[in-house]
Amino acid sequence: MAYLDKKNLLIISLIITFSVWPDISKLKIVDGFIIEEFVTEIDDARQMVEGENFIFVGTKSAGTVYSIDKNNFNKVSVILTDLDMPTGVALKDDNLYIAETDKIHVVKNIENKLSMKQQITSEIFFSDLPRKEMWNPVKKSWHGWKWIDFGPDGALYISEGVPCNVCDEDDPRYGTILKLDNDKLSIYADGVRNSVGFDWHPETKEMYFTDNGRDWMGDDIPPCELNRVVNAGDHFGFPFIHGKNIPDTGYEAPKDFVFSQPVWEFQAHTAPLGIKFYDGESFPEYYKNGAFVAQHGSWNRSEKVGYRLLFMKMEEGDVVSADVFIDGWMSNETSWGRPVTPLILKDGSMLISDDQADSIIRVTYKG
Repeated sequence: MAYLDKKNLLIISLIITFSVWPDISKLKIVDGFIIEEFVTEIDDARQMVEGENFIFVGTKSAGTVYSIDKNNFNKVSVILTDLDMPTGVALKDDNLYIAETDKIHVVKNIENKLSMKQQITSEIFFSDLPRKEMWNPVKKSWHGWKWIDFGPDGALYISEGVPCNVCDEDDPRYGTILKLDNDKLSIYADGVRNSVGFDWHPETKEMYFTDNGRDWMGDDIPPCELNRVVNAGDHFGFPFIHGKNIPDTGYEAPKDFVFSQPVWEFQAHTAPLGIKFYDGESFPEYYKNGAFVAQHGSWNRSEKVGYRLLFMKMEEGDVVSADVFIDGWMSNETSWGRPVTPLILKDGSMLISDDQADSIIRVTYKG
């Protein structure tokens, strides 16, 4: 097997002839739905995006970007490699955008090139991100992985976590969700510790994003969050206030500090990552315009929590319930998988990436 580097980005086609699947029979799902194996051998699968003929998958430590042929799910290709945590992937006008820790790449006409079996090359789309000048490799990687997506306004949105557990960096772009519009970078949401997922409500077009709470305050505080951006530039509390009203132990809020409270508080350390609103047609009406959220699971709690997929019912923009939709990735303090994010496909089914089991599963409704 040959490997790519940045100077020679050749397609490696991996026709999977043999693979060992994790035991997905351990997963428990809401009645009426079926879980199926979709793709395995995707090392460290993270954010996904669907095109006309291909699905693209970013990774974290693997440093690669994959394509999956929608006409042949067994045909998985490594299209880029040797990248710095390319977790974020987004599509616009047949151009694939990939986020590293300090820059955004673009592969133009990606689907056409794959269909024609042409060489895949990327170019730098934007490089003026906060970690561009960071020399400390630990801080550069700490929450440096990105979630990216194009909003209803056509702009590219980019998560930018803080390079620490809790801190107040001099560069105001840390701890934010950034908006890139015609090469102009601005802060869209401020006071955000580490968001690894956002999406827009299908009707209101407001952004909702998950945020992972800080560590080392205890097993049960602070909560992780689901937030809604009402006005560009809104502040969401970090590092001064966690959740709705928990002050930080090391950072005192400025006098008359105003911030937007979360619309939902998740259990501490559950690590909510990807969020996707259901805008498909194949699930029951109950799920329409509600949000699926993947809880990646805790790593430093005395008893593990998370490792599941939630469904959050919405009414008039507010969360009215949050119920377990899929469970079973963890049992007796041992996890065999960690869900990263859902993706709603054009046919109404749902994919879920897993960076521990190195796989993607598919959920369909059978009634």
